[in-house]
Amino acid sequence: MSVSGMKKQLHKASQLLNERLMGAEGTKLDEDFLKMEKAVTMIRVLLAELLSRTTEFLQPNPACRAKLSMLSTVSRIRGQVRTMGYPQTEGMLGECMSFYGQQLGAASEFGGALMAVGGALEQVAQAKDALDVSIKQTFIDPLQELQHSEMKEIKYQLRKVNGQRLDFDYKKRRRGKVAEEELRLAWDKFITSKELAERSMFVLLQSDVDRLGKLAALVAALLHFHRDAQRILLGLQGDLQARLTAASNKPARRFRSKKIQVRDDHSGSDGFYHQLSAAAPRPSGEQFPVVPSRPSSPISSYADCKLVLNQPCCRARYSFTPRHEGELDFSEGDVIILTGRADASWYQGTLGDRSGLLPVSYVDVLVPLPLP
Repeated sequence: MSVSGMKKQLHKASQLLNERLMGAEGTKLDEDFLKMEKAVTMIRVLLAELLSRTTEFLQPNPACRAKLSMLSTVSRIRGQVRTMGYPQTEGMLGECMSFYGQQLGAASEFGGALMAVGGALEQVAQAKDALDVSIKQTFIDPLQELQHSEMKEIKYQLRKVNGQRLDFDYKKRRRGKVAEEELRLAWDKFITSKELAERSMFVLLQSDVDRLGKLAALVAALLHFHRDAQRILLGLQGDLQARLTAASNKPARRFRSKKIQVRDDHSGSDGFYHQLSAAAPRPSGEQFPVVPSRPSSPISSYADCKLVLNQPCCRARYSFTPRHEGELDFSEGDVIILTGRADASWYQGTLGDRSGLLPVSYVDVLVPLPLP
């Protein structure tokens, strides 16, 4: 900086201190100029917050934004092009569903539905990526250009106006010690700077059409995204309804347990689990029947798969409370050994260490009594 420039800066600082500390009055700017300056300041603050909030709206996770920004900076330094995008939450959920749907397999109705939902959510994530790109091109980039060009220029001009005013007021305060020509020159510079700043602010404040167009572009991009998402989700809803209808109409499959053959630790021979330790042996080579699973039975299918019976028995369909002496008390799901038949309506059986009569209509025969 030249000596004259340094002296000018010292004069401005002296005038500013005089106004702040001593209460000296400086040259007043007209009301219209001050109103425009206030409006421009509001737009400058608005732009900064609007750009920040729009980015947060599109990419809510601050850690991911920071990581992507760092990767982008490093790529520019290295001259590389990075295609990594923001991890959309819909895409992350969709990938999870698709993965586990594939693990369950297409034979599983639930697995197929998971893959369908996962694929649809991944499409929604792609639509959201397109939304990010569209809003950046039509809304964020133009506003950043406005912020870094016109607003920056106006801010510089306003700062220059204030500097020229301080220089003029300092020389006016020292009138008599400063030549009139120098004072007039300072006034002309102040007025010229004021007019340039005023013209720039006027142009900015009159360009509402451009800013309205940017807002319209933002809303149009959002509307396009939500229409795409609605179309994808409506198709998914129809697919899920069809799957639900097909699954509801599919015939119910009954569980068929298999006999489990194990090696006897004591004898070393192969044998089977069975419920009754006092069971009578069957002829060699004859198969033991296996108790089928009943959905309403309190006995679990895991226990059923081990249950092999080798004598006449039945399973209780309902609980029975005796009303007369000689009748057997049992609960729903109990497996009762049949020892005989009293008549057409009553069996004879044992349950644990108890014996008695049981109604035929209350049980399902698993292994029938031998024919007389």
